[in-house]
Amino acid sequence: MVAHPVIGSGIETLLRLEHRYDIRRVASAAEAAAIRDWRPNVALIDGTLLTGRANIHLGTPTLVLSGTEADGRVLLRRLPEGRGWLRKDATAAEFAKMIDGIASSPKSQVALGTLGTVVLVLLVLAVVLLVIYLIWLALY
Repeated sequence: MVAHPVIGSGIETLLRLEHRYDIRRVASAAEAAAIRDWRPNVALIDGTLLTGRANIHLGTPTLVLSGTEADGRVLLRRLPEGRGWLRKDATAAEFAKMIDGIASSPKSQVALGTLGTVVLVLLVLAVVLLVIYLIWLALY
């Protein structure tokens, strides 16, 4: 999704020249969410479409197109599926490299979540305390 049709057309053309991608261009997040019969491996979204919006869930790994690294990193936080940012003036090779890197990464990454993290910390703490107790018993 790109705010300016000419830029979107240019990016689409660059990626089509690679002859490796099935590309669909949409004008909004709502239009992307409405496509039920096709799930992309990677979505590109123009950072200007994220300005003043809450988090956007596209349901697919997403790249933010931005003018600067600072803006790209800030905008990336608005995408739960965000995997990186890319300069708007990136070359075709840079676009392809970033897209291929995300598309080839594992689809399902295991996340512990808050409860899992707490349980893991408690288990590690219990093991450390047990080791300390056993050392104390051995010395005294």
